[in-house]
Amino acid sequence: MKTNYFYRQLRLSCIVLMATFALSASAQSSRQIRPYSFNKKGVFYGRQPVMGIDPRTFVDLGYGYAKDRYNVYFEGQILPFVDPLTFRLKVPGRVYPGDYPVNPNDDYDPYYTEGYIVTSNAVLYNGEKISDSPSSFKDLGWGYGKDAFDVYYMGKKVNGASSSSFRVLKDGYAEDAFDTYYRGRVVK
Repeated sequence: MKTNYFYRQLRLSCIVLMATFALSASAQSSRQIRPYSFNKKGVFYGRQPVMGIDPRTFVDLGYGYAKDRYNVYFEGQILPFVDPLTFRLKVPGRVYPGDYPVNPNDDYDPYYTEGYIVTSNAVLYNGEKISDSPSSFKDLGWGYGKDAFDVYYMGKKVNGASSSSFRVLKDGYAEDAFDTYYRGRVVK
């Protein structure tokens, strides 16, 4: 009698464990949708054909990025001036690493926003080139980034900000030697 009860409990536990695993796997795969697809007519981003791709060397990098031996693509569009041999996503798996504070009240969704991508010859934000100084670029978190010359918030240049003294505080606030900023704007 006790062994029947034990086996029923074990079976029930296995069923619950399998259901939990299936739900978590489907939730995880739905977050990382890779919209590039192949068929005999070519490569597509969503439903739009992507022209000029070399299908033998094409690699879907996730988050809308892909590359082949000739080009790097973002959401099906060629990124000019980006070297496909050296292009790498800065943070694999997630857009913002877990140590960056993310405020849910900010204007951006960290699971959707692509963020800053540093290549060998440029810095990109959501696929658009914003800086020619990748060697000095730093992603500061909270949407801020800076290179040796300029400060950026969500890919847009913060006018008047001093890169040498700029630092991020928290909750979207930052400061330099002259001003305090909130979400890339001077606080008056």
